[in-house]
Amino acid sequence: MLTRAGSFKSQSEVIGGSIIYGTLGIFLDRIQDMSVGSILFCRLFFGLCMLFLYLFLSGGLEELHLGRNRKYLLLLGFLNTVTGLCFFSAIRYSGISIAILLLYTAPVYVSLLAPTILGEKRNGKSLLPLALAVAGVLLIARPGEVLSNFGADSSFFKGLLFGMLSGFSFGAVIITVRYLKDDYSGMAQTFWLTGVSLLLVLPSIASTPFPLVLENLQTLVLFGVTITLAALLYLKGISGISAQTGSILALIEPVSGIFFDVTVLKSPLYISTVIGCCFILTAAYLAGSSREGEGNLEELLP
Repeated sequence: MLTRAGSFKSQSEVIGGSIIYGTLGIFLDRIQDMSVGSILFCRLFFGLCMLFLYLFLSGGLEELHLGRNRKYLLLLGFLNTVTGLCFFSAIRYSGISIAILLLYTAPVYVSLLAPTILGEKRNGKSLLPLALAVAGVLLIARPGEVLSNFGADSSFFKGLLFGMLSGFSFGAVIITVRYLKDDYSGMAQTFWLTGVSLLLVLPSIASTPFPLVLENLQTLVLFGVTITLAALLYLKGISGISAQTGSILALIEPVSGIFFDVTVLKSPLYISTVIGCCFILTAAYLAGSSREGEGNLEELLP
């Protein structure tokens, strides 16, 4: 049975991974003239190398043994690829605000689908943090301001479609991770989803000039290692808490992203953004402190 200390550890890992994920915008700003697919390939490649080296040096390669439900590892890799490609594309077509708004509709899908697919209790107490989280994302993204430019930019509709797909696929990733928690550790899931995703985006790198990759190499390596570390922490953590709680805790990522956006990229800070961040942090606290529905989880990780 998962102890209170174990639950706190899992929640801390999800929060830590979400904070690190917030640096994604910095890396995308630093990478020049590369396609979405090629950027994602390089991130996955260097991340996979880091994971393999860590497992080799620590003697943990046996964690990668394929057991039952291996077909869901393929599904996890596919969903991860869709999420990455759609989210990056949404940023390029319609900007970071609308991309974040639509990516973080994931908790809505998880809250609706997790009780049916995973058999988790539909916790009435989760409605308040979910409502606060959605309200916070809306305030951060300022959708009214963004949507006012809908008719002026023909590419905006593409951004909306990519963003909606990223939100749905991200929710499906969270549910699949929880479904596989009894069969594969967080490390194994991270490794195999990275490997599958790498194969899926392999064609993208073939059309990228090698000098362009070399020009961005240092940033790409750091990008791959950093975001893979975030994914590892997140997947390890979400294996020990409910999918509904994990999806809400993950909303700390846009708060982290805004912090780095303001402090590093010098973007303007709006009062609606500050209020939205407060809503999200309150939702994360309420979700993290709720124990209902998490009392019979087996602790998989030390």
